[in-house]
Amino acid sequence: MTTREKITISLPKEVVNALKEEIPIRKRSKFIAEIIKKQLRKSREEALIKAYKEAYSEIKKESQELNGVSGDGIS
Repeated sequence: MTTREKITISLPKEVVNALKEEIPIRKRSKFIAEIIKKQLRKSREEALIKAYKEAYSEIKKESQELNGVSGDGIS
């Protein structure tokens, strides 16, 4: 069983009204928690993609620099 914690947040009135219209009262916490989990997962994935792209650029740059050295006669 997951431990739960109550929090207080402020949302725009139109968001609250839409939530009340669309989601039954006993399912709102679960609905909000699932949306937050999805968004956090997406944010982490985006951060990883950015880090991988930056690392790839650095590796590619270093590889190109080393290509010039590979024919220097050192074995």
